[in-house]
Amino acid sequence: MTLTQLEYILAVADTGSFSQAARQCHVTQPTLSMQIQKLEEELGVTIFDRTKQPIKATSVGEEVLQQARLVVKGSQHLKEIVDDAKGSLRGELRIGIIPTLAPYLLPLFLKKMKDVYKNLHLTFEELQTETMVEKIRSHNLDLGIVVTPIDDLNIASHVLFYEPFVAYFAKSHPLLNKKSIDEKDLSIDDVLLLNEGHCFREQSLSLCRNKKQIVSSDKTFTFESGSLETLKKLVDQGENFTLLPWLATFDVQDKKRLRPFSDPVPTREVSLIHGPHFQRKALLKALIENIKRNLPEGLSANRGKNQLKVDNPLGHLK
Repeated sequence: MTLTQLEYILAVADTGSFSQAARQCHVTQPTLSMQIQKLEEELGVTIFDRTKQPIKATSVGEEVLQQARLVVKGSQHLKEIVDDAKGSLRGELRIGIIPTLAPYLLPLFLKKMKDVYKNLHLTFEELQTETMVEKIRSHNLDLGIVVTPIDDLNIASHVLFYEPFVAYFAKSHPLLNKKSIDEKDLSIDDVLLLNEGHCFREQSLSLCRNKKQIVSSDKTFTFESGSLETLKKLVDQGENFTLLPWLATFDVQDKKRLRPFSDPVPTREVSLIHGPHFQRKALLKALIENIKRNLPEGLSANRGKNQLKVDNPLGHLK
């Protein structure tokens, strides 16, 4: 049994095809097929059901693949740990990030980090929290940038910053007469929300649910989006409002329609998370420091006395 054979079966599992896996591994298909057959003969099991397209693992093959992924990843970790100890941050880092952070946070630090660590390849993927945590558990992601807490003892978290909530109103909205708003001002029938599965949606609902209504209950328009940018544009054209994380307000054209919350200000906790398999401590430290160093004024790694942390309702994962 060799690491190369394990890499071959993982490539087949990921691509669903022997020919695509061979191209990915830069070998001929007969070579790849022969090595996988040798591994199956050594283990005495059939790893793949070759009658299906795309290729699927057998039930015992799924268990073999799961262990193979751990072994291959573990071998990579050995090299990475040595590189980190030498102060040479190199290799590949796969990071998940939730959609309500990605377009606003990544531009703040990504280019500067790439300029400093030229031998480090960063791959970011926009994912909702539940999917991201599952990928970290299955070793398909190294790190995640999410709203915490995450209710999982195997997931470690490192707070990056606390981000306030801000309300964004249509031009004719009556709450624009106030310099700041309270939770009791907000109506669930008046707010535009993200789709289900977004933690920011659930946090917004927790602020608006069962609050005093300020508009007619005769609701004629309902819309849910996967994008904060879409919600902002709909507010521009309508009579509603939406809640935004603070970083998402930077590119708002008419900032006179933004209103802060009065104390205590609803705030979400943004953290970097990883599973127990991630051991690259020097790289973790460098990433955290780089993000914090490039945050704009107004975001702090410590929660202020006038801030009320709104927990992630989707953090209680199975």
